[in-house]
Amino acid sequence: MNRNLHLSCALASAVLLAAAPALAYFVCPEERASPPETEPASFGVTNHSAADIYLYWLDLEGQRQFQATIYAGGYHLQKTWLGHVWVATTVYEDCLATFVGELDHAEYDVF
Repeated sequence: MNRNLHLSCALASAVLLAAAPALAYFVCPEERASPPETEPASFGVTNHSAADIYLYWLDLEGQRQFQATIYAGGYHLQKTWLGHVWVATTVYEDCLATFVGELDHAEYDVF
């Protein structure tokens, strides 16, 4: 009987999740479309927090494109293009920071 109860709960949860509207996330005020550019750039991000963070590139239409998970205490080196916009988020996609590709390599810290 327990097995059937768990199955019924799982099916009910699946129906509720399928019927739920998509949840919005907190957008960074600096989020904007990346410009078309051909000059290479790079930056590094150190995650000083106790949680994983996600790194997204904002494409030429301003849409987030997932690029990497930066684990708690980890570091990520990202190659990009001059002026391209990047967003670091929580695993729930809430904004933590934005980065822009610069001529000189930049290092960023997320706490």
